[in-house]
Amino acid sequence: MSTKTDEVKTFTSTKGVVIKLLPVSQFKIDSVFSGAKTVPIPVYEVEIVGGEKQEFPLNEEIARKKGRLDEWEKYIEEKKVVDAQNAKNLLEFMIWDGVDIEVPGPNSDWQKQQDYFSIKVPENEIARKLFYVHNELLGTQDDIGNLVADIFAVSRVDEETVTRVRDTFRIGIQQSANKKRSKKEGKVENKESNVG
Repeated sequence: MSTKTDEVKTFTSTKGVVIKLLPVSQFKIDSVFSGAKTVPIPVYEVEIVGGEKQEFPLNEEIARKKGRLDEWEKYIEEKKVVDAQNAKNLLEFMIWDGVDIEVPGPNSDWQKQQDYFSIKVPENEIARKLFYVHNELLGTQDDIGNLVADIFAVSRVDEETVTRVRDTFRIGIQQSANKKRSKKEGKVENKESNVG
């Protein structure tokens, strides 16, 4: 769906809308990672030589043996929630910083259309842009992963960071970034968004 020369500069959604991409600073991406929430893994104690005790991270097998399976399952559920929130934060940041669009203002025809159909548009500048990209420019869930993968390509993000994104945030970048797009997909008619 993307137009490529030396690097990705635009992304064409399944709706046929061409979206101009901007590189995102690696420093900003690292800041998002460092601000990510974590859930502390439960630990168990083992007595070592000399009578001292040492803590080790719990795993499912040890949790079963020690009768702490409920605690382990609670940890896994909490981790899923936190990982999902971290992934959402990263996706939103990449779209906020890596998509170059002008979002229609509160007095635009687009806003009037939303109001007419009782569609609530966020007032916050960041939330409004994210809402606009998701609802007006993108057509499918696959568009999100492909768009973010292309923003990473434009940003020339190092492979270590991309690996951290794939492993830690689980947002489907691996399939999107490694997916070869067919020539047929690349021939989607490019049409600029005329919403305004």
